[in-house]
Amino acid sequence: MRTWIACAGWLCVVSLGQAQEHAPPPAVPVQLQSASVPPATDTMPAPLAPVTPAAPAEEALPPQTVTITASSDAKAPRVRFTAYRESYLTARKVWQVSSGSVVMALRLIPAKLSATIDDVRVALQGNGAPMPIKVSDGGVFVVPLNDDIAAQDGTFLVNKGRGELTANIVLQPAVARDAWNVTRVGQVLRDARRAVRAITPWYKRPFASDVQSLAFCAAERGSALQLMDGEQLIATLPMNEQAVNDINQPVFCKIFDGEDKYPGHYRVVMPEQATVLLL
Repeated sequence: MRTWIACAGWLCVVSLGQAQEHAPPPAVPVQLQSASVPPATDTMPAPLAPVTPAAPAEEALPPQTVTITASSDAKAPRVRFTAYRESYLTARKVWQVSSGSVVMALRLIPAKLSATIDDVRVALQGNGAPMPIKVSDGGVFVVPLNDDIAAQDGTFLVNKGRGELTANIVLQPAVARDAWNVTRVGQVLRDARRAVRAITPWYKRPFASDVQSLAFCAAERGSALQLMDGEQLIATLPMNEQAVNDINQPVFCKIFDGEDKYPGHYRVVMPEQATVLLL
């Protein structure tokens, strides 16, 4: 899901500075002890001596195998990426202005050639334990609204080195997949445009790009939307218009500009793998 609030010079309000080391607590080494098994004797029983079965308690136990697997804690976020409060205030304004139909996300971008995104981890650190943040493919995560951590001057942590990442703001629709209809499409577009104006300083508004459309998109050409009136299929709309998603990957879409003439109560049913973008 994507909204173009590209950081094209005008809205990098989340100019996310260089990460600083967040000193982790010293690791506590785990000592592994291996029990040694006394060597077996090679003495054979005397000839003709009766064989007496050993008591069960004296039977030799098979050696135990301990499998040690790497823990994800080895890559837990520990480097300061940016302060939380500024992102929190912007995300809260987006949520309030849009009445909850639009959310703000951050798209992480490599700032160095050596940086990678596919294994990035993010956590939100307040006074307590770090709270893991879900990051989608391509390094996009929705900014959570946590009043307590904002009041604690919280911090976003990443599992990357200092200065490896920067970020852009992205707006995403926050509508359930089964709640879309033609009226909702137009409403979300209006809400997203209000949100852009609300978070753009007045002196940058003449140069700011606005949200132009809302698109239902798939990674491959050939998918289609269905417009339904109750349980009756009214129309099948091919998703074949080219666009790019939040991480600049090509997608194929059915694009709405908010001026569509379909009746507002028509439900929009999207394919299972489709996403909704603000363009």
